Amino acid sequence: MKKVEEKESTLPSLALVFGYIAIRELQSNRDRITILYRLGYGNAQIAQICGVTQTYVRKEIRLAKNKKGGKGK
Repeated sequence: MKKVEEKESTLPSLALVFGYIAIRELQSNRDRITILYRLGYGNAQIAQICGVTQTYVRKEIRLAKNKKGGKGK
């Protein structure tokens, strides 16, 4: 029974699988991060799905918010 439990723990969660599906057609990481953020994924999940760091995700989300807000930066 222990082997089955170990095998299950190595499988990706459904949330991550759905995230991969949601962004599979997108080319830029900025677009991927924005979509996943809008879908409610956290920084750690977005970073894992996109293959980038959480710092990069935070930066891209901040840039997208500033661009949308029209702060003129």
